[in-house]
Amino acid sequence: MTKEGSFKRAVRQRAQATGLRYTEARAALEKSRTSPFARTRPVEFAELRAHLEAQYGISITSIAPIDDDPETRPNGSWIGHYPWTLVVKRADGPPWIARVFSSAADTVGRVEGDAEILRFLASHDFPAERPAHDNAVSVFEGSGVIVTQYVEGGRPNQSPEVLHELASLLGRLHKLPLAGGAVERDGGAEEHDGAFFAGRPKQDLAAAMSFLVSVEDVVPPEGHEVFELLRDKVEHADDAEGLPEAFTHSNYHAWAAVGTPGNLSIVGWAGSGRGPRLPALAWLLTTAAEGNKEEGIDTVTRGYREHIQLTAEELDRLPGVLAMRPLWLACLDYRQSVRNGSTPPMNEGWIGWAANPDHADRLAAQAIASLQA
Repeated sequence: MTKEGSFKRAVRQRAQATGLRYTEARAALEKSRTSPFARTRPVEFAELRAHLEAQYGISITSIAPIDDDPETRPNGSWIGHYPWTLVVKRADGPPWIARVFSSAADTVGRVEGDAEILRFLASHDFPAERPAHDNAVSVFEGSGVIVTQYVEGGRPNQSPEVLHELASLLGRLHKLPLAGGAVERDGGAEEHDGAFFAGRPKQDLAAAMSFLVSVEDVVPPEGHEVFELLRDKVEHADDAEGLPEAFTHSNYHAWAAVGTPGNLSIVGWAGSGRGPRLPALAWLLTTAAEGNKEEGIDTVTRGYREHIQLTAEELDRLPGVLAMRPLWLACLDYRQSVRNGSTPPMNEGWIGWAANPDHADRLAAQAIASLQA
């Protein structure tokens, strides 16, 4: 079968599974396969459905990416952002979530670790997604698949109430005991590519450099200034090594939560493990400060320090650590722009954020003043 024929078959399967018209399903799948978050092959929905039904003895009425369905789509998300997080609607019980991971051989064991971590969180009554079955991990066409219980309520808006709850939960998370096993695996890096860059936050810098290297030979002349700037930033970035460590989440911000204010659950534990604790707080501060909202920074610091007091060295290195995730995103944006045949300007988006150290310095100064108030 040709590549286009295979794609058309995947479109038909998505349309059948989701109830979308063929043109709608095609648009969604086109978006997902061109997304920087997309895997190398489409999920075969009919085969995955049969696999889960056989594995767990359940009857599935539909299976589709969480952002294909307006009822379950995260607030503000766009079709294709979560192509491998699937809502599994069952005839014989409440829905599940199924996450399909990379087909790289070494990641199945890591997905088993994810299930172990979810059981650890449950044992400490930490509000997180829960395994949907005692044997929550299976292997589908070489890929690890984990099933978890569906959490009602969708993703919350980034209100002060939600930011405070998120920050307080992060502080609670960082106080949990390092109990061995998967809890102490290297963690904290963005789980964009679990096959190659899973591990501690410094892996985000390795990934950022790989984004640049992958397009180095095709950068147009007008794009070299931005390329050289980003490469220099990555080479000299603070990787947070040597700072106090804890069990930590890898992508901690409002989209890491599902539920209603006062009853949030934290999801997306694929990149979790032991690592420096500061990067997770830094990313929450960065997203909370979107639009220069000083109130968001104060809300986050107030919630976090209910449980954790940062050390003097953490406060001193906060500006550099704040810049790490925006730099990862800037390099990802740069790669995507070059692949699309254009060159991003120096002063826009995450590239503008990474290029201007004033952003991190100003945010850190506000956060430090709030933490010491």
